[in-house]
Amino acid sequence: MGVELWREAELLAADAVGDVIEHWGFRKVLGRVWTILYLSGETLSAAELAERLSMSAGSASTTLTELQRWAVVRRVWKPGERKEFFEAETDFWKMISKVVAERERFVARSVRDRLERAAEILARGRDAGSRERLERVQRLLAFTSAAEKVIDTFVSSRRADFGAFGDLLALPRTLGARLRRA
Repeated sequence: MGVELWREAELLAADAVGDVIEHWGFRKVLGRVWTILYLSGETLSAAELAERLSMSAGSASTTLTELQRWAVVRRVWKPGERKEFFEAETDFWKMISKVVAERERFVARSVRDRLERAAEILARGRDAGSRERLERVQRLLAFTSAAEKVIDTFVSSRRADFGAFGDLLALPRTLGARLRRA
C-alpha cells in the first residue's frame, strides 16, 4: 500500500477514534493523537505527530501532556536523541479502567453526597409531601450506591455486575405500595 493511502486510512481511523473520545467528553484531538501513535506501532516525536495531524507544536505538546496524565501515552527516551518520543498504551483495559476509576467514581461520589444532603433536608420536613420526596431521594441514593458498586466491581474485576440494579427495578411497586399505606 502506498504512503498516500496509508496516511488517508490513518487519518480516517484517527478521526473515528477522535469522535468516540469526544463523545465521552474528552477533546477530539486526544483520540486522534493516541490513534496515530497506536497505529504507528513505534515511537514518534511530538513534531512527527504534529506534522501527521497538521497541528501546531504547542497543541501537540499540550495534548501529549494530557494523554500522559491519563496514562494512555508514555514518554520514551532514545539513547543519543535529544528529542522526546512517545508511544501509545496498547492495553485497552488499562486505559478504560483508569478513566472509569477517576471520572465515573468522582461523578458518582459527587451525586451521592448531594443526594445525601437533600435527604437530610427533606428528613426535617413533617408533612406528607416531604416524606414522599424523601423516599424518592432515597431511591435515587440507592440507585447511586448500586452504580458505585458496579463501577468498583468493573474496575477491580474487569467485569460489570448489574445485579445490584435488579432490586431497584422492582422498587417502584414497593415504593408505591408504601406511599399508598402512608
